[in-house]
Amino acid sequence: MGMALFAAPLLALCDQGFVPGPTLCAITVLSSAVAWRERAAIDRRIIAVALLGLAGGSALGVAILAMLAGLDLSRLFGALILLTVGLSLAGLQLRAGRPALLIGGAAAGILGTMCGVQGPPIALVLQHEPPERLRATLCAFFAIGGAISTLALALSGLFAMRQLGLALELLPGVPLGLALARPIARHIDRRRARFAVLTISALSAVALLLR
Repeated sequence: MGMALFAAPLLALCDQGFVPGPTLCAITVLSSAVAWRERAAIDRRIIAVALLGLAGGSALGVAILAMLAGLDLSRLFGALILLTVGLSLAGLQLRAGRPALLIGGAAAGILGTMCGVQGPPIALVLQHEPPERLRATLCAFFAIGGAISTLALALSGLFAMRQLGLALELLPGVPLGLALARPIARHIDRRRARFAVLTISALSAVALLLR
């Protein structure tokens, strides 16, 4: 989730083409690697229900993007990133039942397909799960969900050769980040890191809105 929130608005400032498809590709590869590493802790019941919601949300997100094709979407991306930062800070108390998982999955599908950020809606639903299960289940959800959203974009003509080329530019950073993550994590205060990610994400989103 931090990768998407941190990377998506900064990449959109560089080139709007990076969002959402290429960003989703990088997130899918990263999440697949982490989910495989921690596969024993994945809650498959949660994944099954949340992905039903995500499939519907992805279809809706693609339909909205198709209607807006040809327009400058940088301000829309900025507004959606600010919305996801707000969701991350909301601290809503939700129970991970079937209705909440379906709604969280659908919201993740819409946001992920439109701006490459799936995390906050489903993370809010799962926030009270044990840390190991939370991390593994979220990464499994992002891995499958990212592939679904990318496929939906491709089928609608919104992920073509240019987006594939941009995705390939991002992919070398994924194994590098995985290799550096554990040794760096030992020296980082998680609360301060979360605050930094959300702050930079919000400032980048504001820059998109003002550009």
